[in-house]
Amino acid sequence: MPTLIHNVPPDAAAIALDTNHLHSYVVVIENALPLDFCDAVVAEFNDPQEWNSALVGHQGSVDRNIRNADVISLSAGAVLQKNAKQREKFDATLYGACRNVLRQYQALFPHCRIVEGMGFELLRYSTGGFYRTHTDSFKKVPRALACSFALNDAFEGGHWSFFEGQKTLNPPKGSAVLFPSNFLYPHEITEIRSGTRYSIVTWMI
Repeated sequence: MPTLIHNVPPDAAAIALDTNHLHSYVVVIENALPLDFCDAVVAEFNDPQEWNSALVGHQGSVDRNIRNADVISLSAGAVLQKNAKQREKFDATLYGACRNVLRQYQALFPHCRIVEGMGFELLRYSTGGFYRTHTDSFKKVPRALACSFALNDAFEGGHWSFFEGQKTLNPPKGSAVLFPSNFLYPHEITEIRSGTRYSIVTWMI
């Protein structure tokens, strides 16, 4: 296959990307999860031994200078089995919520065609936690759409920042944030100034 070459003009650094038309594809859907469900998930996963350092990059390495957060893979068999009856209910509720917000997103953008989901991850950002600017799709993991559920909002900092701060979000507890996973949607989670931020994230392909 021939190499694809992109000729960058010398003054490319001075060209500002106009992202205004991309903003509409970042959607917040409120009341995506019941508030008591959000509380129940946070309460259920209080065992420190279940938490691991969140990974970065397609190779899945730990780098706390890029992503200072912890994670539990909610859809992993070993995690579900620890309290199967309760956690399987959680899983079913999350899949139902995902189907619902996806339908709403596709009503806005009918060309968003999703085949399947990729399971759920519970994320915890403690005070001082963050995730530097990144995108969510890789060659070996070609994600199409990201979906993140806010489990709480009793913290300071920790907001979504898209396009180098051009668009920021502080979604309320129980809401979902959906956006394309491709290279056009760089985003970050800003540093938590106080409190702990909990969310559940999934991707669709």
